Amino acid sequence: MARIRFTFCCAALLALVLPHGPLLASSSQALQDAERQADEMSRLIGEKIAQINAQHRELLQRMAAVEQQRRELELLMTRVVDLDEYRAGSGVDTVTPEVGQTQKSEFEAQQEAVPELPRVSADIGGVLSPKGRLTLEPSIQFVQNSVNRVSLEGLGILPALAIGSIDIRGVDRETFVTALTARFGITNRLEAELKGSYVMRDDSTRTRDILRQTNAEDVFNASGRDFGDVEFGLRYQFRKREGWPFVVGNLRVKSATGTDPFEISSKKSLEGESDFTGELATGSGFWSVSPSFTFIYPTDPVAFFGNIGYLWTVEDNKGTFLTVDSQGREVISGFGRVDPGDAWRFNFGAGIGLNDQSSLSFSYSLDKFSETTIENAQPQNVIGSDVTVGKFVVGYSVRLPGGAPFNLAVGIGTTDAAADTDVTLRIPFTVTD
Repeated sequence: MARIRFTFCCAALLALVLPHGPLLASSSQALQDAERQADEMSRLIGEKIAQINAQHRELLQRMAAVEQQRRELELLMTRVVDLDEYRAGSGVDTVTPEVGQTQKSEFEAQQEAVPELPRVSADIGGVLSPKGRLTLEPSIQFVQNSVNRVSLEGLGILPALAIGSIDIRGVDRETFVTALTARFGITNRLEAELKGSYVMRDDSTRTRDILRQTNAEDVFNASGRDFGDVEFGLRYQFRKREGWPFVVGNLRVKSATGTDPFEISSKKSLEGESDFTGELATGSGFWSVSPSFTFIYPTDPVAFFGNIGYLWTVEDNKGTFLTVDSQGREVISGFGRVDPGDAWRFNFGAGIGLNDQSSLSFSYSLDKFSETTIENAQPQNVIGSDVTVGKFVVGYSVRLPGGAPFNLAVGIGTTDAAADTDVTLRIPFTVTD
Protein backbone atom coordinates (compact mmCIF):
# COMPACT_ATOMS: atom_id res chain seq x y z
CA MET A 1 0.00 0.00 0.00
CA ALA A 2 2.76 2.44 0.82
CA ARG A 3 4.58 1.59 -2.38
CA ILE A 4 1.44 2.40 -4.40
CA ARG A 5 1.07 5.87 -2.71
CA PHE A 6 4.74 6.80 -3.44
CA THR A 7 4.39 5.85 -7.05
CA PHE A 8 1.24 7.92 -7.34
CA CYS A 9 2.95 11.03 -5.80
CA CYS A 10 5.89 10.76 -8.18
CA ALA A 11 3.57 10.53 -11.13
CA ALA A 12 1.63 13.61 -9.99
CA LEU A 13 4.82 15.57 -9.49
CA LEU A 14 6.09 14.69 -12.96
CA ALA A 15 2.75 15.70 -14.39
CA LEU A 16 3.08 19.16 -12.81
CA VAL A 17 6.72 19.79 -13.84
CA LEU A 18 7.02 18.39 -17.31
CA PRO A 19 4.63 20.85 -19.10
CA HIS A 20 6.68 23.98 -17.90
CA GLY A 21 10.19 22.67 -18.54
CA PRO A 22 10.66 23.98 -22.15
CA LEU A 23 9.48 27.50 -21.16
CA LEU A 24 12.07 27.83 -18.39
CA ALA A 25 14.87 26.66 -20.69
CA SER A 26 13.87 29.22 -23.37
CA SER A 27 13.96 32.21 -20.92
CA SER A 28 17.42 31.30 -19.66
CA GLN A 29 18.76 31.11 -23.22
CA ALA A 30 17.39 34.59 -24.10
CA LEU A 31 19.00 36.06 -20.97
CA GLN A 32 22.35 34.62 -21.90
CA ASP A 33 22.06 35.97 -25.48
CA ALA A 34 21.28 39.49 -24.16
CA GLU A 35 24.29 39.38 -21.86
CA ARG A 36 26.53 38.34 -24.73
CA GLN A 37 25.21 41.21 -26.91
CA ALA A 38 25.77 43.74 -24.13
CA ASP A 39 29.32 42.50 -23.65
CA GLU A 40 29.93 42.79 -27.40
CA MET A 41 28.55 46.38 -27.49
CA SER A 42 30.73 47.36 -24.53
CA ARG A 43 33.75 45.91 -26.26
CA LEU A 44 32.99 47.81 -29.50
CA ILE A 45 32.42 51.10 -27.64
CA GLY A 46 35.70 50.68 -25.76
CA GLU A 47 37.53 50.05 -29.02
CA LYS A 48 35.98 53.19 -30.60
CA ILE A 49 36.92 55.33 -27.59
CA ALA A 50 40.47 54.03 -27.68
CA GLN A 51 40.63 54.73 -31.44
CA ILE A 52 39.34 58.31 -30.95
CA ASN A 53 41.85 58.93 -28.16
CA ALA A 54 44.65 57.66 -30.38
CA GLN A 55 43.55 59.95 -33.23
CA HIS A 56 43.31 62.91 -30.82
CA ARG A 57 46.85 62.28 -29.55
CA GLU A 58 48.10 61.98 -33.13
CA LEU A 59 46.38 65.29 -34.06
CA LEU A 60 47.95 67.06 -31.08
CA GLN A 61 51.36 65.72 -32.07
CA ARG A 62 50.88 66.95 -35.63
CA MET A 63 49.78 70.39 -34.40
CA ALA A 64 52.83 70.59 -32.16
CA ALA A 65 55.03 69.59 -35.09
CA VAL A 66 53.45 72.28 -37.32
CA GLU A 67 53.93 74.93 -34.60
CA GLN A 68 57.56 73.88 -34.20
CA GLN A 69 58.09 74.11 -37.96
CA ARG A 70 56.48 77.57 -37.98
CA ARG A 71 58.83 78.77 -35.23
CA GLU A 72 61.82 77.32 -37.03
CA LEU A 73 60.72 79.00 -40.27
CA GLU A 74 60.28 82.33 -38.46
CA LEU A 75 63.76 81.99 -36.97
CA LEU A 76 65.24 81.16 -40.36
CA MET A 77 63.47 84.10 -42.00
CA THR A 78 64.71 86.43 -39.27
CA ARG A 79 68.26 85.27 -39.87
CA VAL A 80 67.81 85.73 -43.62
CA VAL A 81 66.52 89.30 -43.13
CA ASP A 82 69.38 90.14 -40.79
CA LEU A 83 71.88 88.64 -43.25
CA ASP A 84 70.36 90.60 -46.14
CA GLU A 85 70.51 93.83 -44.17
CA TYR A 86 74.12 93.14 -43.22
CA ARG A 87 75.08 92.34 -46.80
CA ALA A 88 73.18 95.35 -48.09
CA GLY A 89 75.14 97.56 -45.71
CA SER A 90 78.49 95.95 -46.58
CA GLY A 91 77.95 96.04 -50.34
CA VAL A 92 78.06 92.23 -50.75
CA ASP A 93 75.92 91.00 -53.63
CA THR A 94 73.78 87.98 -52.92
CA VAL A 95 71.63 85.72 -55.06
CA THR A 96 68.58 84.28 -53.34
CA PRO A 97 66.78 81.30 -54.92
CA GLU A 98 63.47 82.27 -56.49
CA VAL A 99 61.44 79.92 -54.29
CA GLY A 100 63.15 81.07 -51.11
CA GLN A 101 62.70 84.72 -52.07
CA THR A 102 58.99 84.17 -52.69
CA GLN A 103 58.53 82.47 -49.32
CA LYS A 104 60.50 85.20 -47.60
CA SER A 105 58.39 87.94 -49.21
CA GLU A 106 55.13 86.21 -48.29
CA PHE A 107 56.30 85.66 -44.71
CA GLU A 108 57.39 89.29 -44.31
CA ALA A 109 54.14 90.52 -45.83
CA GLN A 110 52.15 88.56 -43.25
CA GLN A 111 54.31 89.19 -40.17
CA GLU A 112 55.68 92.72 -40.72
CA ALA A 113 52.91 94.54 -42.63
CA VAL A 114 52.25 97.85 -40.84
CA PRO A 115 48.67 99.08 -41.25
CA GLU A 116 48.53 102.02 -43.65
CA LEU A 117 46.99 105.06 -41.96
CA PRO A 118 46.22 108.53 -43.32
CA ARG A 119 49.45 110.52 -43.09
CA VAL A 120 48.61 113.22 -40.54
CA SER A 121 52.23 114.27 -39.92
CA ALA A 122 55.79 113.47 -40.94
CA ASP A 123 56.06 110.65 -38.36
CA ILE A 124 52.50 109.30 -38.24
CA GLY A 125 50.77 107.48 -41.07
CA GLY A 126 51.89 105.74 -44.19
CA VAL A 127 54.21 102.75 -44.39
CA LEU A 128 57.98 102.51 -44.70
CA SER A 129 59.43 102.28 -48.20
CA PRO A 130 60.74 98.82 -49.12
CA LYS A 131 64.40 98.42 -49.95
CA GLY A 132 65.33 100.31 -53.13
CA ARG A 133 62.03 102.21 -53.51
CA LEU A 134 62.17 105.97 -54.11
CA THR A 135 58.99 107.93 -53.39
CA LEU A 136 58.35 111.61 -54.06
CA GLU A 137 55.60 113.33 -52.09
CA PRO A 138 54.51 116.85 -53.07
CA SER A 139 52.39 118.60 -50.47
CA ILE A 140 50.53 121.85 -49.91
CA GLN A 141 49.74 123.28 -46.49
CA PHE A 142 47.57 126.26 -45.59
CA VAL A 143 47.67 127.74 -42.07
CA GLN A 144 45.34 130.50 -40.88
CA ASN A 145 45.45 132.27 -37.55
CA SER A 146 43.80 135.36 -36.07
CA VAL A 147 45.09 137.04 -32.91
CA ASN A 148 43.50 139.91 -30.99
CA ARG A 149 45.56 141.61 -28.30
CA VAL A 150 44.93 144.52 -25.95
CA SER A 151 48.00 146.39 -24.68
CA LEU A 152 47.75 148.88 -21.81
CA GLU A 153 50.58 151.28 -21.01
CA GLY A 154 49.97 153.92 -18.35
CA LEU A 155 48.74 154.48 -14.79
CA GLY A 156 45.66 152.80 -13.40
CA ILE A 157 43.90 154.96 -10.81
CA LEU A 158 40.69 153.00 -10.46
CA PRO A 159 39.74 149.61 -11.87
CA ALA A 160 37.72 151.35 -14.58
CA LEU A 161 39.95 154.40 -15.12
CA ALA A 162 43.36 154.39 -16.79
CA ILE A 163 45.61 157.25 -17.81
CA GLY A 164 47.98 156.42 -20.65
CA SER A 165 47.72 154.42 -23.85
CA ILE A 166 45.42 151.48 -24.55
CA ASP A 167 46.36 149.84 -27.83
CA ILE A 168 44.17 147.22 -29.52
CA ARG A 169 45.82 145.05 -32.14
CA GLY A 170 44.35 142.41 -34.41
CA VAL A 171 46.60 140.22 -36.53
CA ASP A 172 45.45 138.00 -39.39
CA ARG A 173 48.09 135.53 -40.51
CA GLU A 174 47.97 133.28 -43.56
CA THR A 175 50.75 130.92 -44.56
CA PHE A 176 51.11 128.70 -47.64
CA VAL A 177 53.82 126.05 -47.62
CA THR A 178 54.58 124.02 -50.73
CA ALA A 179 56.99 121.17 -50.09
CA LEU A 180 58.57 118.21 -51.83
CA THR A 181 59.61 115.19 -49.77
CA ALA A 182 61.80 112.34 -51.06
CA ARG A 183 61.82 108.98 -49.26
CA PHE A 184 64.14 106.09 -50.02
CA GLY A 185 64.15 102.59 -48.57
CA ILE A 186 67.70 101.76 -47.47
CA THR A 187 66.53 98.37 -46.19
CA ASN A 188 63.09 96.90 -45.66
CA ARG A 189 63.17 98.38 -42.15
CA LEU A 190 65.13 101.63 -42.59
CA GLU A 191 63.92 104.64 -44.55
CA ALA A 192 65.65 107.97 -45.24
CA GLU A 193 63.84 111.23 -45.93
CA LEU A 194 64.73 114.67 -47.32
CA LYS A 195 62.26 117.57 -47.37
CA GLY A 196 62.51 121.01 -48.92
CA SER A 197 59.86 123.72 -48.81
CA TYR A 198 58.92 127.14 -50.13
CA VAL A 199 57.05 129.44 -47.72
CA MET A 200 54.66 132.28 -48.55
CA ARG A 201 53.48 134.35 -45.59
CA ASP A 202 51.09 137.30 -45.38
CA ASP A 203 50.30 139.18 -42.17
CA SER A 204 47.82 142.01 -41.75
CA THR A 205 48.04 143.96 -38.48
CA ARG A 206 45.35 146.43 -37.41
CA THR A 207 46.07 148.72 -34.47
CA ARG A 208 44.14 151.54 -32.81
CA ASP A 209 44.64 153.60 -29.66
CA ILE A 210 41.17 153.86 -28.15
CA LEU A 211 42.14 156.98 -26.15
CA ARG A 212 42.72 158.95 -29.33
CA GLN A 213 39.87 161.09 -30.61
CA THR A 214 39.45 159.02 -33.76
CA ASN A 215 38.01 155.71 -34.87
CA ALA A 216 40.54 155.27 -37.65
CA GLU A 217 42.71 152.14 -37.59
CA ASP A 218 46.32 151.87 -38.67
CA VAL A 219 46.88 148.86 -40.94
CA PHE A 220 50.30 147.34 -41.56
CA ASN A 221 50.85 144.60 -44.09
CA ALA A 222 53.88 142.32 -44.20
CA SER A 223 54.86 139.36 -46.34
CA GLY A 224 57.59 136.79 -46.78
CA ARG A 225 58.53 134.76 -49.87
CA ASP A 226 61.52 132.45 -49.60
CA PHE A 227 62.69 128.87 -49.13
CA GLY A 228 62.01 127.33 -45.75
CA ASP A 229 64.14 125.14 -43.50
CA VAL A 230 65.42 121.91 -45.06
CA GLU A 231 64.67 118.76 -43.02
CA PHE A 232 66.36 115.36 -42.85
CA GLY A 233 64.80 112.26 -41.37
CA LEU A 234 65.31 108.56 -40.63
CA ARG A 235 62.62 106.02 -39.75
CA TYR A 236 63.34 102.50 -38.50
CA GLN A 237 60.77 99.77 -37.87
CA PHE A 238 61.71 97.55 -34.96
CA ARG A 239 61.06 93.83 -35.19
CA LYS A 240 57.54 93.04 -34.04
CA ARG A 241 56.98 90.81 -31.03
CA GLU A 242 53.88 88.66 -30.73
CA GLY A 243 51.15 90.54 -28.91
CA TRP A 244 53.06 93.86 -29.09
CA PRO A 245 52.22 96.90 -31.24
CA PHE A 246 54.32 97.92 -34.22
CA VAL A 247 57.09 100.29 -33.11
CA VAL A 248 58.79 102.78 -35.45
CA GLY A 249 61.69 104.96 -34.32
CA ASN A 250 61.97 108.43 -35.88
CA LEU A 251 64.82 110.92 -35.96
CA ARG A 252 64.39 114.31 -37.63
CA VAL A 253 66.91 117.13 -38.04
CA LYS A 254 65.78 120.58 -39.16
CA SER A 255 68.28 123.05 -40.57
CA ALA A 256 68.20 126.87 -40.53
CA THR A 257 68.17 127.54 -44.27
CA GLY A 258 65.08 129.77 -44.22
CA THR A 259 65.03 133.48 -43.51
CA ASP A 260 66.07 134.13 -39.89
CA PRO A 261 63.58 136.26 -37.91
CA PHE A 262 66.39 137.55 -35.66
CA GLU A 263 68.31 138.85 -38.68
CA ILE A 264 65.23 140.74 -39.84
CA SER A 265 64.72 142.20 -36.35
CA SER A 266 68.39 143.23 -36.00
CA LYS A 267 68.36 144.84 -39.44
CA LYS A 268 65.20 146.76 -38.52
CA SER A 269 66.79 148.04 -35.29
CA LEU A 270 69.97 149.17 -37.06
CA GLU A 271 68.02 151.03 -39.72
CA GLY A 272 65.77 152.69 -37.12
CA GLU A 273 62.54 151.31 -38.52
CA SER A 274 59.25 151.25 -36.64
CA ASP A 275 57.88 148.30 -34.72
CA PHE A 276 56.25 146.98 -37.87
CA THR A 277 58.35 145.70 -40.74
CA GLY A 278 57.25 144.65 -44.18
CA GLU A 279 59.40 141.49 -44.23
CA LEU A 280 58.51 138.19 -42.56
CA ALA A 281 60.76 135.23 -41.80
CA THR A 282 60.29 131.91 -43.57
CA GLY A 283 62.41 129.86 -41.14
CA SER A 284 62.92 129.46 -37.41
CA GLY A 285 66.57 130.56 -37.39
CA PHE A 286 67.71 127.52 -35.38
CA TRP A 287 68.77 123.94 -35.94
CA SER A 288 66.67 121.39 -34.12
CA VAL A 289 66.71 117.63 -33.46
CA SER A 290 63.55 115.65 -32.78
CA PRO A 291 63.67 111.94 -31.79
CA SER A 292 60.36 110.13 -31.33
CA PHE A 293 58.66 106.73 -31.26
CA THR A 294 55.48 105.79 -33.08
CA PHE A 295 53.27 102.93 -31.86
CA ILE A 296 50.59 101.23 -33.98
CA TYR A 297 48.29 98.54 -32.58
CA PRO A 298 45.90 97.06 -35.17
CA THR A 299 42.55 95.61 -34.06
CA ASP A 300 40.42 95.02 -37.14
CA PRO A 301 38.87 97.29 -38.36
CA VAL A 302 40.44 99.94 -36.05
CA ALA A 303 44.16 100.65 -35.64
CA PHE A 304 45.19 102.63 -32.56
CA PHE A 305 48.34 104.73 -32.80
CA GLY A 306 50.40 107.12 -30.73
CA ASN A 307 53.62 109.09 -30.81
CA ILE A 308 55.87 110.45 -28.08
CA GLY A 309 58.93 112.58 -28.76
CA TYR A 310 61.15 115.45 -27.74
CA LEU A 311 62.13 118.58 -29.67
CA TRP A 312 65.58 119.94 -28.87
CA THR A 313 66.34 123.32 -30.45
CA VAL A 314 70.03 124.21 -30.52
CA GLU A 315 70.92 127.61 -29.05
CA ASP A 316 72.68 130.09 -31.33
CA ASN A 317 74.48 133.42 -31.09
CA LYS A 318 72.31 136.01 -32.85
CA GLY A 319 74.88 138.78 -32.37
CA THR A 320 75.13 142.09 -30.54
CA PHE A 321 75.92 145.55 -31.81
CA LEU A 322 76.42 149.12 -30.51
CA THR A 323 73.73 151.76 -30.93
CA VAL A 324 73.43 155.37 -29.82
CA ASP A 325 70.52 156.35 -27.60
CA SER A 326 68.69 159.70 -27.52
CA GLN A 327 71.31 161.14 -25.15
CA GLY A 328 74.21 160.23 -27.43
CA ARG A 329 75.45 157.31 -25.34
CA GLU A 330 76.52 154.03 -26.86
CA VAL A 331 74.52 151.05 -25.66
CA ILE A 332 74.78 147.37 -26.45
CA SER A 333 71.83 146.10 -28.45
CA GLY A 334 71.00 142.83 -30.07
CA PHE A 335 69.99 139.42 -28.79
CA GLY A 336 73.29 137.74 -28.00
CA ARG A 337 72.96 134.01 -27.38
CA VAL A 338 69.40 132.79 -27.71
CA ASP A 339 68.29 129.45 -26.30
CA PRO A 340 64.82 128.63 -27.65
CA GLY A 341 62.52 126.54 -25.57
CA ASP A 342 62.52 122.78 -26.06
CA ALA A 343 59.31 120.79 -26.17
CA TRP A 344 57.74 117.47 -25.25
CA ARG A 345 55.47 116.19 -27.99
CA PHE A 346 52.54 113.78 -27.69
CA ASN A 347 50.06 112.43 -30.19
CA PHE A 348 47.42 109.71 -29.99
CA GLY A 349 44.47 108.62 -32.10
CA ALA A 350 42.72 105.87 -34.03
CA GLY A 351 42.43 104.98 -37.69
CA ILE A 352 39.42 103.22 -39.21
CA GLY A 353 39.56 101.27 -42.45
CA LEU A 354 36.40 102.19 -44.37
CA ASN A 355 37.17 99.73 -47.19
CA ASP A 356 40.18 98.44 -49.12
CA GLN A 357 40.62 101.85 -50.81
CA SER A 358 40.04 104.44 -48.08
CA SER A 359 40.56 105.07 -44.37
CA LEU A 360 39.76 107.72 -41.78
CA SER A 361 41.60 108.79 -38.62
CA PHE A 362 41.06 111.03 -35.60
CA SER A 363 43.96 112.19 -33.44
CA TYR A 364 45.05 114.83 -30.95
CA SER A 365 48.53 116.33 -30.67
CA LEU A 366 49.99 118.34 -27.80
CA ASP A 367 53.35 120.19 -27.73
CA LYS A 368 54.57 121.65 -24.43
CA PHE A 369 57.34 124.26 -24.91
CA SER A 370 59.65 125.61 -22.23
CA GLU A 371 60.73 129.25 -21.93
CA THR A 372 63.14 130.96 -24.31
CA THR A 373 66.25 132.53 -22.78
CA ILE A 374 68.11 135.53 -24.25
CA GLU A 375 71.66 136.02 -22.96
CA ASN A 376 72.72 139.55 -23.87
CA ALA A 377 73.96 142.29 -21.55
CA GLN A 378 71.06 141.43 -19.22
CA PRO A 379 70.14 137.74 -19.48
CA GLN A 380 66.42 137.19 -19.20
CA ASN A 381 63.67 134.73 -19.92
CA VAL A 382 61.09 135.70 -22.49
CA ILE A 383 57.83 135.89 -20.57
CA GLY A 384 55.01 134.03 -22.27
CA SER A 385 57.25 131.83 -24.41
CA ASP A 386 56.42 128.68 -22.43
CA VAL A 387 53.34 127.87 -24.46
CA THR A 388 51.23 124.78 -25.06
CA VAL A 389 50.12 124.01 -28.59
CA GLY A 390 47.18 121.62 -28.88
CA LYS A 391 45.50 120.50 -32.09
CA PHE A 392 42.73 118.10 -33.09
CA VAL A 393 43.39 116.45 -36.45
CA VAL A 394 41.06 114.61 -38.83
CA GLY A 395 42.84 112.59 -41.52
CA TYR A 396 41.44 110.97 -44.65
CA SER A 397 43.13 108.77 -47.23
CA VAL A 398 41.79 107.34 -50.48
CA ARG A 399 43.69 105.44 -53.16
CA LEU A 400 43.43 107.08 -56.57
CA PRO A 401 42.87 105.03 -59.77
CA GLY A 402 46.59 105.20 -60.51
CA GLY A 403 47.43 103.65 -57.14
CA ALA A 404 48.74 106.78 -55.38
CA PRO A 405 47.11 107.53 -52.00
CA PHE A 406 45.42 110.93 -51.63
CA ASN A 407 46.05 112.13 -48.03
CA LEU A 408 44.15 115.02 -46.50
CA ALA A 409 44.64 116.24 -42.91
CA VAL A 410 42.63 119.03 -41.28
CA GLY A 411 43.82 120.46 -37.96
CA ILE A 412 41.80 122.61 -35.56
CA GLY A 413 43.62 124.52 -32.82
CA THR A 414 42.46 123.87 -29.26
CA THR A 415 44.81 126.23 -27.35
CA ASP A 416 45.54 129.94 -27.64
CA ALA A 417 49.02 129.38 -29.04
CA ALA A 418 47.84 127.01 -31.79
CA ALA A 419 46.80 128.09 -35.27
CA ASP A 420 43.05 128.31 -35.81
CA THR A 421 43.05 126.00 -38.82
CA ASP A 422 45.57 124.21 -40.97
CA VAL A 423 44.89 121.99 -43.98
CA THR A 424 47.53 119.72 -45.54
CA LEU A 425 47.28 117.76 -48.79
CA ARG A 426 49.83 115.04 -49.66
CA ILE A 427 50.01 112.77 -52.74
CA PRO A 428 53.05 110.42 -52.84
CA PHE A 429 54.26 108.92 -56.13
CA THR A 430 56.57 105.93 -56.54
CA VAL A 431 59.52 106.72 -58.80
CA THR A 432 61.55 103.47 -58.55
CA ASP A 433 60.37 100.21 -57.07
